[in-house]
Amino acid sequence: MDSDRPIWKIGVVGERGVGKTSLINRLVFDSFQDSSDGDYDSHFVKKKFVCEGNEIELLFLEIDPHTLSPKKITGTKAIVFLSDVTDERTLEDLEYLARDVYEINQKTNFIFLGNKCDLKYNAKFWLDDIKNIAKNYKNSIYGVVSAKTGENITPGLNFVCKKVLNYSKSKT
Repeated sequence: MDSDRPIWKIGVVGERGVGKTSLINRLVFDSFQDSSDGDYDSHFVKKKFVCEGNEIELLFLEIDPHTLSPKKITGTKAIVFLSDVTDERTLEDLEYLARDVYEINQKTNFIFLGNKCDLKYNAKFWLDDIKNIAKNYKNSIYGVVSAKTGENITPGLNFVCKKVLNYSKSKT
C-alpha cells in the first residue's frame, strides 16, 4: 500500500555544471542526457526503491546553492553535496555549502560526491580531498560517481539507503 511506504526527501546541491540534473536522471531514470536545459530547482523527482526488503519512496530535490533555504533543507533524510572532480573550485564550494546546511539541519545525513569520475585523468581532486571535508560532519559518507556512465551509482544508492534506514531505525 502506497500510504505505508516511507517517503525520504533527498536534496542534491552543488554549483551549476557539476551534474546535479544528470545525477538525478541517472538515479531515477537510469539515463544520461549530454546537455541539460536547466535545473529542477524546487521540483521533486521521485523513485520507488527497495532497500533491505523495505519499499521506500525517494523524493529528489535539486537545490541551487544560491537559493538554499531552511524550507528546502528541513525534513531531508540526506543531502548530496555534488562536486565536479575536474573543477577544483567546486570542491571549495562544498565546504561553504556544507557549513550552511549544517547550520539549518545538523541531523541529516551528508553525502559528499565527486561527479565525473569517468574523467579521472583530468581530475583536479579525488577521494582523499573529498574525505577531508566529509570528516568534519558526523553523519557523512563520501565517494566518486559518474552520472554519465553510471559508475558507482547503484552501489552508492544502496549504501546511502542502508545508512539512512539504519539511522532512522536508531531514532525510533
